[in-house]
Amino acid sequence: NPAVLALIAKEEAGFLPLGSKEPPAPDGPDKVVPEFNEDSEIAFITNVFKWQGTVFADVWPQMICIVLWTLIVTILYNIEDFYSADTPEWLQHNMWKVYGLPSDVNPNIIGTVFFFLLVFVMGTSYSNFIEGRKQLGGMCNFGRELAQCIYSHPLKDKEPETFEKAELLRKIIRRKLNLMFAFQRHVTRESHEGFIPDCGLDAGGGADDFKYKGPAQEQNWYRDPCKPAIANLIDSAERDFYSTVGLGVRPAAVQSEINMLCGELSKLMKYSSFFLDSCHLNTEGEMNLFKGTARIVTTKMPMPYKHLLYVLNFIFCFLMPLMTVKLVDAGAHSERESAEYFTYFAGWFTSLLATVICYGMLEIAASLQNPFGHDPVDHDIGIYALRLHNETKIVAKAAGSGDQWDYMKPVATDFTTKL
Repeated sequence: NPAVLALIAKEEAGFLPLGSKEPPAPDGPDKVVPEFNEDSEIAFITNVFKWQGTVFADVWPQMICIVLWTLIVTILYNIEDFYSADTPEWLQHNMWKVYGLPSDVNPNIIGTVFFFLLVFVMGTSYSNFIEGRKQLGGMCNFGRELAQCIYSHPLKDKEPETFEKAELLRKIIRRKLNLMFAFQRHVTRESHEGFIPDCGLDAGGGADDFKYKGPAQEQNWYRDPCKPAIANLIDSAERDFYSTVGLGVRPAAVQSEINMLCGELSKLMKYSSFFLDSCHLNTEGEMNLFKGTARIVTTKMPMPYKHLLYVLNFIFCFLMPLMTVKLVDAGAHSERESAEYFTYFAGWFTSLLATVICYGMLEIAASLQNPFGHDPVDHDIGIYALRLHNETKIVAKAAGSGDQWDYMKPVATDFTTKL
């Protein structure tokens, strides 16, 4: 195959990582994972007072709005005009009659429909979160098993030429395996969420900072600092080639290269058909799981469904002060002075609680819907990339291979040195 022969010839001439000439951008800070300790004897208290990674960090604007709205409703409800001697008793505290505010609406119907719709959204989002974790782990497993196949399968003979060519092919396959995972990460995360926050390529534009179209010199995907850096996995010629390939099919392009390299390697192996079948099953399995991650990211909740959910949530939460502001005052006209203080605070707690619950659950559903982003609760794909790199390197070392190239660095030792 001319493509395979070109890869082999280039590797024999010496692989010069792009990172040795154009280093990746500076990395951002490590991702902070919120901790929730349930082992402590006082965890029932300490776990309440959390901010980072909780819904309170996301719903504070709604809480401020509901506090202001409750304050307005409380002032309107307790204004002196309600207590005019000329006002009939049945019209006293009738906010609909005076202001057009529906203070006598029963919220049960709205709340029932809202929570019914919310249950399905929460179920779908949590299912995405669990399924995403399974798929990332499975992708690493398939990559590790492919490394097991290429490094531990016996060669057909012990000739030096056979060993040297096998070592060369194994090195290329391991490099391409890490590159394929990096491209899968780009499709799943960077193309939707942008680069690692606060890294050298993060300009605050999210996905707009990720450049993968147009001329190669205008793209910046190859400077991604996520380890192992792509710049350490490709050379300048490969950078130019992959820049012409669409982002969504780059993993498939690398898979094709891996399959062709495995076909060439199978000629040097005992039981070549079994070896090649095993390799193809592992590359196919990893790609199928990757397509599952892409499906999670690209499948959005239908807009009419989500719009109705947000409308019902807004109505339910902002009707709450109107319905609860008169809870204490009703029947307390004869003791108005003692009841007045409590009247001003009657609906505040209920309104805040409803807002935190309803908007908090919506925020949780939105965070879990795509579990591959940069949010604290999201799965860190970079950790799985490191795991794949380290596990395949250990597999090579355990099998006695001289391929100990460290793709965490732009320059490494001679891979032909036998352990």
